[in-house]
Amino acid sequence: MISWPSTLPQGFMSDGYQSGMGDGRARSDTDSGIAKVRRRFSAVPRPLSGNMYMTDDQLSAFKSFVSSDLAGGSLPFTFPAQDESGTWTVQLGKDVPAWGRLGLGWSVKIDLVILP
Repeated sequence: MISWPSTLPQGFMSDGYQSGMGDGRARSDTDSGIAKVRRRFSAVPRPLSGNMYMTDDQLSAFKSFVSSDLAGGSLPFTFPAQDESGTWTVQLGKDVPAWGRLGLGWSVKIDLVILP
């Protein structure tokens, strides 16, 4: 399994960090009354996104990691867990990484999905 490089930041900046629960429900609206809801899946992916501060060298290494090691972002990898101990198996989410200048470095927005 591919691992998040140790030379890159190991955590998101607190500003913009978001995580949540995956939705494994099937929901059917009714003509009247409340919707019918049942469990559809027991193992569902969870969203995870945030910003990381990177130096010029780290941004270059990150770009190489995504394009080469992750085959353009299509492969899963292990990533340091953010609100618990250990690691998570994750994959790049719907949005591809984006970056912009922040001081002398870069703010890199990363959208991930924690795999079940």
